[in-house]
Amino acid sequence: MVSLTKDPADPWEQNLFVLATAQIVAVSAMGVILPMIPFFVRELGVTDRDAVERWSGWIFSGPFLAAGLMAPVWGHLGDRFGHKKMVIRAVFGLAIVNLALVFVRTPLQFYVLRLVQGLVTGFIPASFSMMAASTPPAKLPHAMARLNGAASAGRLIGPAIGGLLATMLPFRHLFLLVGGAMFLAAVFVAGNLREAPVTAADRAASPWSNLRFAMGAGRFRLALGGLLVSMASVSMIMPIFPLFVEDLLPAGTDPKVWTGVGFAVVAAFTLLGSWTLGPACARFGLKNVFVFSLALTAAALLLHPLARSVGPMLVARALLGLGVAGIAPVLQAMIGRESPASIRGGMAGYASAATILGFFVGPVCGGWLANVVGVSGVFGIAATIAVVCALLAALLTRRRGGPPPPLPMFEPQAPR
Repeated sequence: MVSLTKDPADPWEQNLFVLATAQIVAVSAMGVILPMIPFFVRELGVTDRDAVERWSGWIFSGPFLAAGLMAPVWGHLGDRFGHKKMVIRAVFGLAIVNLALVFVRTPLQFYVLRLVQGLVTGFIPASFSMMAASTPPAKLPHAMARLNGAASAGRLIGPAIGGLLATMLPFRHLFLLVGGAMFLAAVFVAGNLREAPVTAADRAASPWSNLRFAMGAGRFRLALGGLLVSMASVSMIMPIFPLFVEDLLPAGTDPKVWTGVGFAVVAAFTLLGSWTLGPACARFGLKNVFVFSLALTAAALLLHPLARSVGPMLVARALLGLGVAGIAPVLQAMIGRESPASIRGGMAGYASAATILGFFVGPVCGGWLANVVGVSGVFGIAATIAVVCALLAALLTRRRGGPPPPLPMFEPQAPR
């Protein structure tokens, strides 16, 4: 059990515990709100179904794009002024925005506040930057996996709680409840997160030097590209999954329950996979775990169109969750190991930006491709992208005519 005393033996372990706990609260709180967006848009006076869908899409996706663009900025500011300050800013920002949502009266106000949320908060990128900057390199796979697992737990808990509370409370009371929960999380983080003082070397870095490093290192560019493309392939199926479930079930059966179960199964098995990822990386190396995770993800995506009933579909969803658990954390750990200590937070910001933008691009492409190749075709395209990423990861880390170059981020780490 991690100690919250004044002088813990391993401050990074305390930080992991604090950030993972806060991340469960934050993602759960956001999960309470997100499924209810279309219903609240309707409460704001939008009655036409097409208009409700259009406003809901913008309100849902706007913060992700804004957060993706701002993640490198907040990561750099964390390197210069302290990542703890950035985490506290992000959590308090979430609390303030959700409390402000109590007073919205139009869909445009709702959208603007959600956009502000993406621009000024960015709690998850701030958490990853904090862990990347304060964790020993050998422990990064473990730490990143646990943080991703905490986010998965939040995605599992939040919608379930939100569905229950929405039947008992008005929407504005939900915003008040979420804002209060975020405020308590901010107080918890401020009181327990630990960080070494910022040095002169940390303050010397600039956004332009961060960008030059990110674009100048070949393996770093590959990792960022891999994050964006692999997350886009995984999220590509999200908007069409409800339609897939609807086609799978007998005519007249309501697909909402099994759609929710399908998403929950992925989150649950991503959480399960995150607990085994650290030991697996220590034994087999980051590259091997990454390639295996992509291959498992591709197999799971291909199994979806082959399912003819709910049982096989849920098996495919479970495999997808296990595969996804080993993609982003491995690449985030590799980026952290590659980065100089003075700019590690800024580089983690770029990693978060690539991840978030992947989740922005993927659903847009998936919805468009479904009109071209059909629902089953989208699963095939997503699986193909995952296979290509796996092959590139396996091949591009070797040089022709000689042994592999030294890549400490891809080498097995001795268990400790």
